[in-house]
Amino acid sequence: MTPTWPQHTITVPMLTDLHESGPATLITAHGALASYRVQRTREVDLNTPGLVIAYGHDDLRLDLIEHDGDWDRVAAAATSAAAKAHHRLFFQPPSRLARAVRRDLHRHGLLLDCRPEASRTEDGAYRWDDYLTWEHDPRLSFTMTYVQRHRDSLLISLAMYDRDYYVTCWPERTTATSGTPACVREAPARIQRHLDLRP
Repeated sequence: MTPTWPQHTITVPMLTDLHESGPATLITAHGALASYRVQRTREVDLNTPGLVIAYGHDDLRLDLIEHDGDWDRVAAAATSAAAKAHHRLFFQPPSRLARAVRRDLHRHGLLLDCRPEASRTEDGAYRWDDYLTWEHDPRLSFTMTYVQRHRDSLLISLAMYDRDYYVTCWPERTTATSGTPACVREAPARIQRHLDLRP
């Protein structure tokens, strides 16, 4: 069982604040024992090594559906799920390269909207998944998957969804010296082309 601390309780007022603030809003903690707080993604310092993103606006959207709009049940479920995510992400924080790509995503308008996930692949590589929204149209969402087998390189894949339906993805390898990944740099233009072709 994953331990929880009083400062890591997600309350109904926090969820109400999260809901009213809209997409690209997160519940974060800056350090293992720091209290949770609601922040707009643009206000979060992604350079913080101890940053834990415990919950997000889109997590709330999905939990409200699952729990039939019962905010108390959502708060309890969110606290439990966030504790597990907090534990995993504290012991497997995103690598320096993954954090750099995350900052690139934000600079190009792709903002975190859910708690990230940390796991391992079958061959033991580190894996992280970020869930993002397009700041100009929240109907578009994205998943950035990072797989790290070597310290100085990452396999990444940026997948795009339109109203939760899969559209396409752009896989790529990036290194410490390759700069902003092409899939991130070209995302705004690709998004605009997709929107131009939308019925």
